[in-house]
Amino acid sequence: MHLIKIAFLLSFLALCLRPQAEAAIGAQLNKYLQCAEVITDCAAQLIENSVTALKVLADCVDFKPELKLNGSVIRFIKLAYQFIQKLLTQKQNCLVGMFNTAVSFIRPSVVQFDQLQCLSP
Repeated sequence: MHLIKIAFLLSFLALCLRPQAEAAIGAQLNKYLQCAEVITDCAAQLIENSVTALKVLADCVDFKPELKLNGSVIRFIKLAYQFIQKLLTQKQNCLVGMFNTAVSFIRPSVVQFDQLQCLSP
C-alpha cells in the first residue's frame, strides 16, 4: 500500500521539475513542496486504510450481502444503499468510531500542515 504514497509523490515531483519551477516561482517553492508532501501523505494514508475501515464497518454493522460476480451496477448501488441505511439507522456508534479513527490518522498531518503555515501568505 505504500505504492500509493510513492505514486502520489513521484507524480507531483514529475509535474514540478525543481530547477525550472524554482526559477519561475522563487523561494516559496520549497514551502509549497513540503505542504504538498504533507497533503499527499495524508491522502495516501487515508486511501491505504479505507478498505480496512470498510471491512470493520461491515463487521460492526453485521452486513453480509450475497455477492454475485455477474451482478449489475444497479444491484451494487442497491447493496451500498442498504449498507449505508443500516449503518445510519441502526449502528451510528460504528460510524462515529470510524470517524474517530480517521481523525487519529489525520491529526499528525494537520499539526505538520499548521507548523509549515501552508495557508498563510
